[in-house]
Amino acid sequence: MNQDLANILPRELFTLDGNTLMAREFEPLQFSVDKILPHGLFILAGSPKVGKSWLALDLCTAVAAGGKLWDYSATPGDVLYLALEDNFNRLQNRLKKVGINGENAANLHMAVTSHGIHDGLIAQISHFVNQHPSANLVVIDTLEHIRNGASDKSMYAYDYNDMNRLREITEKHKLTLLLVHHTRKASDPDPLNTISGSTGLVGAVDGVFVLDRASRIENVARLTIANRDTEGFCFELRLDKNTCRWDFMGNYSGDDSNEDILTLMLDDFLSDEWSGTATELCGELKKLHDAVNFNPATLTKQLKMQTDLFKQIFNIDIKFERTHSNKIISLKRLES
Repeated sequence: MNQDLANILPRELFTLDGNTLMAREFEPLQFSVDKILPHGLFILAGSPKVGKSWLALDLCTAVAAGGKLWDYSATPGDVLYLALEDNFNRLQNRLKKVGINGENAANLHMAVTSHGIHDGLIAQISHFVNQHPSANLVVIDTLEHIRNGASDKSMYAYDYNDMNRLREITEKHKLTLLLVHHTRKASDPDPLNTISGSTGLVGAVDGVFVLDRASRIENVARLTIANRDTEGFCFELRLDKNTCRWDFMGNYSGDDSNEDILTLMLDDFLSDEWSGTATELCGELKKLHDAVNFNPATLTKQLKMQTDLFKQIFNIDIKFERTHSNKIISLKRLES
């Protein structure tokens, strides 16, 4: 070891015994979005065009509005969104699409250019937070746009070093820093293994969000959340094509086996029109195949998730309405 370095390093380890540690009081974990997104450094990953930026915007608008993301309350505060793959014209169109305005829009601050990790980004974000002390969330879309350090070392060391530089922000300021990133093309049963880069990338952050297609339905996805200091989650989401907001469909069960069965059975069952409750429809389908049992709640959820598929492929229009006493499902065979 270099002698000068040895002289400035502490000669003994700093330790705490168990009793002292247990007696110490620490500030409780703070959240940008209750239960699912604490303060700290996080990655939101997904394949190209899966809808990562729309989900990032959902998070931004929830925090800026102090409202909710699905059933989870957001802590209100200023938000910095570095949309580094966009321009202001596209951002304006996106805000119109999701319907943000008024005071909520005033709390959302956007930029389309920034410095890189190693030439001024940390100072730029710190300056923003100093100017907006209620800042609660910073989103960088995407991570690759700010990586400008030397990559002549191992990929693990390169990834870990960049994450440690970004962690300077969350150690200095009480907020969430979310990095939008890509997944690899190779499939893997564990979504965390699909994140592009080395294990140093995932190991250096406080949690990861992975958005991937849950099934063959175009606008349905699975969101896997694995955080260091909270429980894990796995959600089924559906992208509303009108508002481009991700709707919560329920907890992901991992069982898509009934999807193909339902599409085929409904196609066989419907000749022209039918309407009734989910329970009644379950009974009708059971008459076609006694071995297949659909739960009314599960059936309703699958029909809602597959509405576009039924219309585009099977020419079946599905509508849902509520009467004074029941929730009615209406099916109609469209002309080819």
